[in-house]
Amino acid sequence: MIFEENNKEYFLQTSPLSSPEELRKGLWLVMAGIDSIPPHIALISEGKYFSVSAKKVEVAAPIENFLKAISRKTVPTLFINIHEKSPLKGRFRGAGEAFSYPTLGNGPHSCLWPVRDFFAQTFSENFSKTEFVFELLAMAKKDNLILECKSLFIPSGSNNPILTQGEGRVRLMKYTKDQIREKINSILKVNE
Repeated sequence: MIFEENNKEYFLQTSPLSSPEELRKGLWLVMAGIDSIPPHIALISEGKYFSVSAKKVEVAAPIENFLKAISRKTVPTLFINIHEKSPLKGRFRGAGEAFSYPTLGNGPHSCLWPVRDFFAQTFSENFSKTEFVFELLAMAKKDNLILECKSLFIPSGSNNPILTQGEGRVRLMKYTKDQIREKINSILKVNE
């Protein structure tokens, strides 16, 4: 099982990312900063990075920029490979359209919203109803879309209560809409 959940937490079976080259092919759901609640959610499609954050909106940015940013601070990150059931025509255009939100804090949206919009446009309208990444992952699991999960900068034997890894299993705590808003507000205060 790559993804499992219960009422309070969710789990991903993962293996270390062997090379950034793995991210140049296919579709990847990105969960960055998994050692904090909530993590940042983004997409990588064919080696291009898509993200809406409190600082900026990135559409088809080179993944090298993102990888350098998480490498500087060794940000624990998961990459979930999503099965493309059929060839996606105009994939970048579709992802670009989904990532047409303003920066976080300038509306009610979170970093998940463009990702869920992309999933709704690409796979099933049902994804548009998800509020949290663990809901999106549960739906992706049900639809057999999750191929594998790769990890980067996950300390083994960590005492971090949010993140534990043993035998390639990562445990993450579920969170609320209030926690999402608090995180966005705290990032905005730091950037003032």
